[in-house]
Amino acid sequence: MNQPFEILLAEDNPADVVLVREALKVHGIDCVLHVLRDGEQALALLDSLDKDPKMPRVDLLILDMHLPKHDGEDILKRLRSTEHYAQTPVIVMTADSSTRLEAQATKNAAMFFFRKPSTLKELSELGAVVRNVLDSRVRGISSSATRQSN
Repeated sequence: MNQPFEILLAEDNPADVVLVREALKVHGIDCVLHVLRDGEQALALLDSLDKDPKMPRVDLLILDMHLPKHDGEDILKRLRSTEHYAQTPVIVMTADSSTRLEAQATKNAAMFFFRKPSTLKELSELGAVVRNVLDSRVRGISSSATRQSN
């Protein structure tokens, strides 16, 4: 049996956390969702994950760009500078429609820029995006493992 995916969700709005949980559930994504309520928590976790190889892997980061204490750009920069997690896929989720934020996210290698959902249909789209990212990650890992074993 496969292990559940390890997903970090950096989000300070409890209602949005509920929506993300529901989107993952609707799409049957077997995961452990680690919720980080502010940028300081996110940075501290990234630092501790990178220092301790026994810590669980991170399959995906879903990131709100507007967090208390440190913003999403700080978190993206730290993630990309880590030794073990620099290639972790990131979905930026924000209510802000600013092209500046999208540019910041893209500059720091976020895979997707997702507008926070306002309807159930849009919420379902987030689950589909997460499913696609995780499926791609699994295919990439398994093909890389196959290449290494040959």
